[in-house]
This record gives sequence, structure tokens and C-alpha cells, in this order.
Amino acid sequence: MLKNKIYSVWEISEQIKKAIEKEEFCNLWIEGEISNFREAIGNYFFDLKDEKAIIKCVMFSPSLPFTPKNGMKVIIKGDIRVYEKRGYYQVYVQDIKVGGIGELFMKFIELKEKLQKEGIFDEKFKRPLPKTPSKIGVVTSPNGSAIKDIQKVISRRFPVTIVLAPVRVQGEGSAEEIERAIKALNSRKDIELIIVGRGGGSWEDLWAFNDERVARAIFESRIPVISAVGHETDFTIADFVADRRAPTPSAAGEIAVPDREEMIKMIENYAMRMIKIARGKIDFYREISERIMKRRAFSYPFEIIYDKIECYKKGCENLNKAIDKFLEDKKTKIRFIEENLRAMNPYKVLERGYSICFRLRDNKLFSSVDDAEVGENIKIVVKDGEAICRMKEKKKK
Repeated sequence: MLKNKIYSVWEISEQIKKAIEKEEFCNLWIEGEISNFREAIGNYFFDLKDEKAIIKCVMFSPSLPFTPKNGMKVIIKGDIRVYEKRGYYQVYVQDIKVGGIGELFMKFIELKEKLQKEGIFDEKFKRPLPKTPSKIGVVTSPNGSAIKDIQKVISRRFPVTIVLAPVRVQGEGSAEEIERAIKALNSRKDIELIIVGRGGGSWEDLWAFNDERVARAIFESRIPVISAVGHETDFTIADFVADRRAPTPSAAGEIAVPDREEMIKMIENYAMRMIKIARGKIDFYREISERIMKRRAFSYPFEIIYDKIECYKKGCENLNKAIDKFLEDKKTKIRFIEENLRAMNPYKVLERGYSICFRLRDNKLFSSVDDAEVGENIKIVVKDGEAICRMKEKKKK
């Protein structure tokens, strides 16, 4: 791939860098002995060596609980990168663990990766802690400093009942005891929070809290769990599984319960705010009430009523007038219709000297001489009666 060409030093260094800085050279754990250690501008520079090889290392802005020394056996975590200007590769260190625990540490890494793949560490499984638990279960040694620190902090901040589940926190069989204690506390209905932990110690001393059985007992707990193992720089599997990690047992006590004095101050502040809001509301509605009471309707109510009465009377008068006019119009119309009907009444003509003739045989009106025969009886109606006559002759105009 790189043949048949003359390369510059930079091109070769760039090719080597690309080949080395691949994903498989990231997040590596390497065990060895520190030599040529020096500190410059807040950064660590040293070599890591064993019987057969040596590799350069650099750690920028370290935050370790100890200062590395020459001859110290350690396990480092970091990425391998190429420093092109000097033409050598080195480890960019992210973390340093004191050596002598290589086998245990690799077991820790393997178990952590296994549980992480299962999703046991996922935030979605983390349960919220109760704000003011009335009873707290503590899984720790009855003779250790952890229970004393927890009791001291809780009694000072917010005294609640503490139920101690005594266990061994290191040595053979300690993991089984911790597992059983967590399950026993879960069988009770009065426990609202569990603290699992111990004071500081070596990596081997804390190993019980890296046990898979303890991890699964914490994960399966129906009660929220705070992990408080060792010092602030110590991390165990229990810390990753628990619903909340406390850097120390004392910190676990502070996380478990609120500060009583702070709660009192908070309640007092809420009370003052409520009083202030209530007074503001009272003043606001008092001002509205006073403005309403100053209105004319409340100062001179009879004037408003009098005006309404007068308006009502006037309305009634107008309504009566309208009704009278309506009735009068209707009467006039009816009279007009009556007069028309009278004028059209055939019997009204009789009063002026006219008469009406009917045939007796069918009582039908006839108005022509052709409607009746000579010798036929006819009825003649006049204004004051009627007469039966016999027609002797008929003449046609």
C-alpha cells in the first residue's frame, strides 16, 4: 500500500497515526510500574514499564486521591495516540488504579460490562427517593464507622427511625449476608428507604459490593436504595445499580433525609408568602368593594327605582294607547265591511220599492219572463212580506 513512492517524514507519521489511533486502541487498561515520573504545569508525565517493554504516558489535569511515585505498580486506563513532532506513541491516561489488584479489577470490569449490557444501570430503572421517609433500613456492619456516621447525620438533620440490618461488609460470605439483608428489608412494609454501604478501605475490602448477587438484590429491590461505599473516589458495582450513589456514608444520611432547619425556614417562607398573597387579595377585593359602594346605585338606590317605575308607567301608558288604537282600527275596518255587506244585501233593495220573484215549484229566483210559464204560481217578496200570485200572461220587452 505504501510502496512505489518516496514519503515525507510527516506523511509516514500521519499514516502511523491513522493505523494506531483506531477504536481498538481506545479505553485500554494497562498494568505496569511507574518510572521517570514528573509533574509539570499540573499534568503528569511518566513511563509505564514491565520486564519486557516500556511505554510513555501523559495525564492532563489529573484528579486522583494520591500522587503517583516511581516504582508504584498501577493499572492505567487510556487511549494510545501518536505524538507526531517527536515521532513516538504514548498513552493519554484517563484514570490510574493502584496495582496489585489486577485480577480483581478485571473481574470488576467484566461484571460491569455484563450488567451494563443487560441495562441494569439504565436511568429508566432508577426510582425516586422518598422526600421524608419515616423509617430507613441500613445494611452495614454494626461495629463500623458507617452506621455511626449515618445515625449522627440523620439525628442532626431530620430524626427518623433507623432499622439496622447487621452484616459483615468484607471477607468470605459477606456478599451473601448483604444480599439476604436487602431482601429481608424488602419483606417489611414499614421500610421506605434502604442505605447499603460501609466505610473506606482497600479494593479488596470493598469487594463484597462488587458481587453480582448484591447488584441483583439492589436492582430487584422494591424499596429505593442508596449506595454509600467507601470514600468519594471509590466506585463499586453497587454504586452503578443503586437508585442513588452517595460518596460517603455521611453523605448518604444527608441524601436520605431533608434538613429540618431548612424545612422549617422553607415552611416559614411559604407561610409568609401565603400571608402576603392573602393580604394582597383582601386589599384588592376591599378596594373593588369600596369602589362599588361609592357608585350612585348604592348611594341613592331609590332614585334608580323611581326612574324605573316612571319608565314602567310610561311604557304601560304607551302600550294601552297602542292597544286602544289597534282595537279602534279593527272596529273601523269591521264597520266598513258591515256597510259593504249591507249594501250588497238583496233584501236591502226591497226597502226602496223593489220586489223579488220566486217560482213556487222549485223556489228558485227568476229574473226573466222566460223563467216562468203562464198560469204558474209565483211568489213575490216585498219589503214587509210576500204574496202568492198566478201569472196570467207575460210580455217581453
